[in-house]
Amino acid sequence: MGQDRLSIGAFESTKLMPQLAAFLAVVEAGSFTAAGRRAGVDKAVISRRVKALEAALEVRLLHRTTRSMRVTDVGKELVRATQEPLGELSKALMLAANPGRIQGTVRVATFPGSSSIWSPVLRELAETHPEVRLELAASEVMARLVDEGFDLALRMGRMPDSSMVSRRLATWRYILCANPEWVAAHPEVQEPADLAPHWVLYGSGRYANRWRFEKPGSIIEIEVGSVLTASTGELIQDGVIAGLGVSALTPVAAEAELERGRLVRILPEWRVDHSFGIFAVTPHRAYLPARVEVVLEALRRQLTLLEGRWTALSE
Repeated sequence: MGQDRLSIGAFESTKLMPQLAAFLAVVEAGSFTAAGRRAGVDKAVISRRVKALEAALEVRLLHRTTRSMRVTDVGKELVRATQEPLGELSKALMLAANPGRIQGTVRVATFPGSSSIWSPVLRELAETHPEVRLELAASEVMARLVDEGFDLALRMGRMPDSSMVSRRLATWRYILCANPEWVAAHPEVQEPADLAPHWVLYGSGRYANRWRFEKPGSIIEIEVGSVLTASTGELIQDGVIAGLGVSALTPVAAEAELERGRLVRILPEWRVDHSFGIFAVTPHRAYLPARVEVVLEALRRQLTLLEGRWTALSE
């Protein structure tokens, strides 16, 4: 048996490349159906190729039932050994066929209100990589990248434990804002504690009603009530602009409205003592296609610029 396997490895491995590619596609996509959909072939074709690979290697790579699929220990070893080299080989072949040409569609799950981030990225890509296309889908809910067919996600806040790979691209703090007319009508607001009955609250987060503020030599934590509880950042921002109350807004939401004058910073001697990140999230795999890498690089450059502006706004 050892001789046969050595023979396969030494002389016939190239014949198994389609079968190996099908196996890796199933592992990455999470199912035969999803792998077939990505490859543009029927799932039965993918299944036959995986079975042919198992027969040639005389090992089981996947345990599958009608409801689930699990990669065996041998299968995991094969993934670890081959996924990155095959990814690099694929890149090399594409570059050899089209030197300097990067093309294809990148599907991105982003958060609502992120157009100020993406607009410059889209302009840069149009100039530097005109054959790269973006499909943006905005949602407050963290997308399941593999199951929903996304290449990349852009998220704000704290990242939960995940099998995905996250890269911090920027750090930001909340900015305490209100409508100018609201400020004029509430001269009694002089300290963070005075804000407690006037808050427009984000209602879906744990401890959403507890806020810390700091200034040189002083840190204070308050528990706020709410004049309005909303489930999305847009609703909170709209409520503050409408003069319903005050809230701590993300710099993504606040920057343009501060410039327009529809919002103003309040209690500027105090800083909201909560910092968070903006993360790029990708499926857990050893390599990224070139089209995804150029999008990530454009995002990094844009968010580096924005981070400096956001820091100035929040300080």
